[in-house]
Formats: sequence, C-alpha cells, structure tokens
Amino acid sequence: HYDSIWIAFNEKEIDQFVAQGKIVVIDVTADWCITCKVNKLAVLNNKEIVKKLNSENIIAMRADITKPNANVITFLRKHGRFAIPFNAVYGPSAKNGLLTSELLTKKEFLELIEKAK
Repeated sequence: HYDSIWIAFNEKEIDQFVAQGKIVVIDVTADWCITCKVNKLAVLNNKEIVKKLNSENIIAMRADITKPNANVITFLRKHGRFAIPFNAVYGPSAKNGLLTSELLTKKEFLELIEKAK
C-alpha cells in the first residue's frame, strides 16, 4: 500500500537520518488540501516514485495537518513557507533541505533526490 512507505514526521529525526547518509523526503499534507491530492495522484503515488521512495537509503516522512499541528507549522515557517502543499528533500548534499515547487512533477522530484545525495 502506498501509505505504508511513509513514517510519521519528526523534525528531530531528519538530521539523524541525514547523518547516516540517508535521503529524507518530507510531505506535508491535509485532507482539505486539493493540490496535495493532485500531487499524490500525479507524483507521490506514481509506481516509479513509490519504488524510489521504498529504496533502502530513502526515508519518506509525512506530516498530516488536517488537524492543525503547531510543530509542523513552525517547521514550514523555518523554510519561509506558510501554506501547503510542502515537499522537501534532505540529504548529505542538502542538509538544509531542497524545496519542491508546490505543484510537483516527477522530473523535479527525482532530480532533487539525486541532488540531495
């Protein structure tokens, strides 16, 4: 199942995973976010992307703010974003995170994963 590749968002764990040489993909979403649903259909649930996210060196973290979550909102603000969808890729070459555009494309998503290695 697509959702099973995602673990619960924990900001503190991002640096720990990156220190281990892992790539961390963040998805902040909510049930009321239409663009988030589009991103899931077009990119995040795409077979090729799911396979990539299932790789041994990639950790996929999802934060659901259908119910407001102050920690997640603070995290978004640190990146200068105040709305969702929010997707970012962290890795050894991207310790501060690479932000995606709000409307995801497979090409951009895969390129950022490569850049973060």
